Amino acid sequence: MAGRPRDFDETEVLARATDLFWRRGFEAASISDLLEHMGIGRQSLYNTFGSKEELFRRAIEHYIETRLAPMLASLEAADADLHAIDAHFAEVARESTRSGESRKGCLMVNTLVELAGRDRGVATAVKRFRTRLEAAYRNALRGAERAGQLQTGLDLAAVATYLATLDQGLAVVCKSGVSRRQQLATARLALDAIHA
Repeated sequence: MAGRPRDFDETEVLARATDLFWRRGFEAASISDLLEHMGIGRQSLYNTFGSKEELFRRAIEHYIETRLAPMLASLEAADADLHAIDAHFAEVARESTRSGESRKGCLMVNTLVELAGRDRGVATAVKRFRTRLEAAYRNALRGAERAGQLQTGLDLAAVATYLATLDQGLAVVCKSGVSRRQQLATARLALDAIHA
């Protein structure tokens, strides 16, 4: 016998849960808060997502797919170079200082700080994204090297790690009110240091 059909859009309620986790973190987002914000009942949450922990893992994946992956597209492109890195940092600064977003930071970075040391599933998701972020920077750096935009003799893997760390660091400092202009100036210092 088939169960009763859902009377909600799973993607939509997952987006709402992602937003609440992003604003409050895992611990501070209670089940009651989640139910109210998602607009579903307790049984629907458990039937659809299994647990608060599994809902959070799904929210992390949703955030990566809808927010972070599109931002990485220019770095991952076959023709990416130093211009793509510069444009990416501009987009990071723009996104982190949008009205209503500036105090939220980055859900991945927030999660890294709050939970990655305590939850293996979350730690795996965070590490997988960090690996992708560094790979995206390496791709763009290789393109920049081919285009003669970089100083010679750079360790591209080390530079990619540095840029990924800066990327995630900017997501932390934006929560303390660091302006878009300040973020761009910081990124410019990093790029000037490697530019040919």
